[in-house]
Amino acid sequence: MDLQLTGKVALVTGGARGIGRGIALTLAGEGAKVAIDFASRADAAAEVVRKIEAGGGEAVAFQADVGRYAEVDRMVGDVLKRFGRIDILVNNAGIVSRKPILEIPLEEWDRVVRTNLYGCFHCSRLVGRHMVARGGGGKIVSISSIHGRVAKANLGPYCATKAAIEMFSKQLAVELAPHRINVNAVASGTIITEINLPLYQSAKPEDVEKRTAVLHRVPWREIGQPEDIGRAVAFLASDAARYITGAVLYVDGGYTADGTPRLPSGAQVP
Repeated sequence: MDLQLTGKVALVTGGARGIGRGIALTLAGEGAKVAIDFASRADAAAEVVRKIEAGGGEAVAFQADVGRYAEVDRMVGDVLKRFGRIDILVNNAGIVSRKPILEIPLEEWDRVVRTNLYGCFHCSRLVGRHMVARGGGGKIVSISSIHGRVAKANLGPYCATKAAIEMFSKQLAVELAPHRINVNAVASGTIITEINLPLYQSAKPEDVEKRTAVLHRVPWREIGQPEDIGRAVAFLASDAARYITGAVLYVDGGYTADGTPRLPSGAQVP
């Protein structure tokens, strides 16, 4: 697809791995110059930069922990020095904790909230100010999750922050609409990344059972790829989505649309 992103500058947080990597590569493939934020994996970020450059694109990696306002302030300043502008912000950086709410340490809860929610706030506030001052509009896309809508056991802070990101995006969309800055969220379904790839390649009976259960839950009967999220983000970052703001786009193979009870065999309950 040609979404006419050539010449646009995109900042993708958490762009070194997983979904962020897929988003960065997709935006670059559409012609955008990409600033790739990473927290600690400089090697992974450098690999994404090399891949974009090998395809004829332009990319630079920038280090910042999005949960820390001062680091984001510095990073945004560095991106502006390098590229002169930011047209597209993708708030993708996020972490997960897998502990019950009654047992999770307070510092671990705080770390997830700081990275996922405060990171989105920090980047949106600083880049949003730049977009308003520069004029001419802009695009902010934040990555949410199906678990911002449906709960999952032992993912308390993750689910809570993803739900908060969706409402934050709607609030910001209302406030920035007079400046013609579109703000939307993409709610990701289950996506194959390097973190969970071993599960989907494993022949262990327990792993086969787990992925079979996931596939039965997804009407599309397929697990998504990072590029599926990348294409949704690229659409929302383009003028094709000119009149879309304050929306949550579910990219989940029908997961959140389907409430059909199913037996382990996949047969429907009468």
